[in-house]
Amino acid sequence: MIPNSNSAKIANNPVEPPTERTVWFPVRNRKEVMLEIGRFQSEGVDYLRLGIDCAEFSTKKGKKWYDWLLPTLADSFDLELCFDNFSKSPGKSLIKKQTLPEIVEHFIVVHGEHFDLIELWRNPSCRMKEEIPENIFAEDVVFAATWAKHLGKKVSLGKIQTVDFEWITKLVSSQFLKNIEHIEVDKDGEDLWSSSTGFYERTLRSLFEAKGLEIEIRPNSKPLPNVQVSTTEIAC
Repeated sequence: MIPNSNSAKIANNPVEPPTERTVWFPVRNRKEVMLEIGRFQSEGVDYLRLGIDCAEFSTKKGKKWYDWLLPTLADSFDLELCFDNFSKSPGKSLIKKQTLPEIVEHFIVVHGEHFDLIELWRNPSCRMKEEIPENIFAEDVVFAATWAKHLGKKVSLGKIQTVDFEWITKLVSSQFLKNIEHIEVDKDGEDLWSSSTGFYERTLRSLFEAKGLEIEIRPNSKPLPNVQVSTTEIAC
């Protein structure tokens, strides 16, 4: 029952219930969110896999928005949080972001009673570096996961691609993956990905088995079309 959807006011075309989708609620009118909550409830949804846009969180309205959104959604749904550690909007790349560990800590300290599991998505810019740092824990997603575990939350890794194999191998060597619940394999993030994903998953399973790691490997769900919500922003 893990939902996955770009949130929005759905345009004309019927859309399947968000039971296997990640739901995104960008900063917007609160009334729109309440309408979405009512729609999900009418479809029998009781669990939301909620996307957190870290770039948006770092804006003036973003933190206040999420601090309203989390308890509001928690009144009606069980939640899992998915942290997107990069901006999907070009304009937001100029924002001075808080670090991923800082953002994760905020959600756990302020809203931790509303969720047990978080999923961390690796920043694609990390894949552009020629060398992986020797101290793997210096990377934001690894440090954030370690800190979240220390604060009592379960942690998973998402959007893992074939180019991450060396990175995953280093995580295995560091014993870090003993703290991970599952890994989500991204079947749609690379060209020609579908032709290699089966081999990649089998290779990872063999590696984990050899190291005595019981980690579930999940394929990601295809996202819904990027439909738009009302452009009216909240006054929060």
